[in-house]
Amino acid sequence: MKTLTFAVVALAAFVSTSAFAEGSKIEKSTLINASSNKNVLNAAIGKNATANTGSISVVGSQVSKSTVINASSNKNVLNAAIGEGTVANTGSVDIR
Repeated sequence: MKTLTFAVVALAAFVSTSAFAEGSKIEKSTLINASSNKNVLNAAIGKNATANTGSISVVGSQVSKSTVINASSNKNVLNAAIGEGTVANTGSVDIR
């Protein structure tokens, strides 16, 4: 039961603290992500797998005249991307 509870907490942390924008054009905006990580396991296993914790990633997007602040708070989180091309983010801003 303890393992299941931890998995649910990790999933809730992933959903609640991650912000994603794909194929975006960001102008005159402020992106804020508050990052303070404690007891976090972050793993990417597999070809082209990516796992991010408390980070901001901008790939293939246009960001102009904007402010991006990352300051997320994460405690006791398991973050894993397992398999080819998988992505897992906790407390991250991922803009592609």
